[in-house]
Formats: sequence, C-alpha cells, structure tokens
Amino acid sequence: MTEGAEPAAGSTTEGRREQAKRERIGRILTAARGLLREGPGERLTMPQIADRAGVSQMTIFNLIGARDDLWAALADDALADWQAHVAPIRDPQNRARAIVERVTQAVVDDAPVFKALISSWGDSGRVIQREPSHALLNCLEQAVDEHQIAAGIDLRRLAATIFSGLVGLVHQWAAGLLDDQDLVSRAGDLVDVAFTAGRPGCEPRRWRLETTAPEPSSSPPPD
Repeated sequence: MTEGAEPAAGSTTEGRREQAKRERIGRILTAARGLLREGPGERLTMPQIADRAGVSQMTIFNLIGARDDLWAALADDALADWQAHVAPIRDPQNRARAIVERVTQAVVDDAPVFKALISSWGDSGRVIQREPSHALLNCLEQAVDEHQIAAGIDLRRLAATIFSGLVGLVHQWAAGLLDDQDLVSRAGDLVDVAFTAGRPGCEPRRWRLETTAPEPSSSPPPD
C-alpha cells in the first residue's frame, strides 16, 4: 500500500467484524463474571448470561462455546496480565516466584468468580491457555543454563510438581482451608523447594533423568 492510500474495503470490513466480535465476547465475559459475583456458579445459566450481555444464547455458543468453554474463557481473561508483569525479571527463580505469586494474586483478587469456577468446573477437561506450566518450565531450563540447577534433572517433572502443588493450594483456598495470604506465600514456597531440590550438589537422585539402561542381572536364570 502506497503512502496516503486508503485501506481496502474488504480489510476495513473484516477489521470491523473482528472488533465487533471482541466486543461481544467482552460483554459476555463481563456479564458472566458479574453474575458469578452475585450468586453461586451452579445456578448460573446460559439464558441469564445472554440476557445480561444483550446477546442470544446461540451467539455465546458460536463465539465461546458451551458452559465449560465459558469457564475456561473466564479463567484465561482473569489471567491475562501475569506474563507482562514477570517478563522483565531476569533471574529464573525470582521470575518463577513472581509467576506463581501473580497467578495466585489474580485468583485472590477475583475470589467470588474463581471459587465459583472451581466448584462448577471440577470435572472439565478444558485447557486454560494462560496457565503457567510452560513458563515455569522455561524458568527451570534457564536455571540449568545458568548452573543454578544441575544438568540431568528431570525438569518437566519438577515443573509439573510446582504446577500440581499450585493447583492443590488453589483448591484448598477455595475450600476455606487457606486464607488469601497463605495461598500466595505458599505458592512461592513451591518454587523455592523445587529450585532447592535441583541445586547442584544436593539434588535427590529421584529427580534425575534416567540416562542409562539398567545393567543386566548376573544371577542365573530360574530353572
């Protein structure tokens, strides 16, 4: 496109459609979030959300999906900001701590919504796109490169342990077994324990990758 040329009519129309789509999705999520803050999630219905958002139920289904897809979209929307906050942190352990602390703080900041989501979404197989497991693994990989974690450690297992612990803490918080401060602080503890477990010279054998096949037994075969 030359300087001063008008954008093509087709691209302008497509851009307006995408903007209108994003605005409708935003209204749907805002409506659902408001209703969750007002009452238990199990009582929330698609007709209620559609009425509050000023759209049809079919629009919700076409733009977002079924009920479990809506829960995933709400969780993703609430977790939209943590990547930008942790990106400038250079040290991998400090960044990993910041990741889990920002995620848990986002949960705490919208407690009524997340407690409703957890109680209503427990059996869903939907994936949250902005969950932090990959970012935690990247922190562990950087720590190996910088010799903060020993080479040969099973990093995927270590990252999965942090993330599983984080999920468990959130469920304990939703059940009233942890207060807000405990949730955030214990999430940071998970990271510190994982980095300590992988530290050169003190890593337990069970965290190491199996790199060699077991030696064959020298015992004679049974009769």
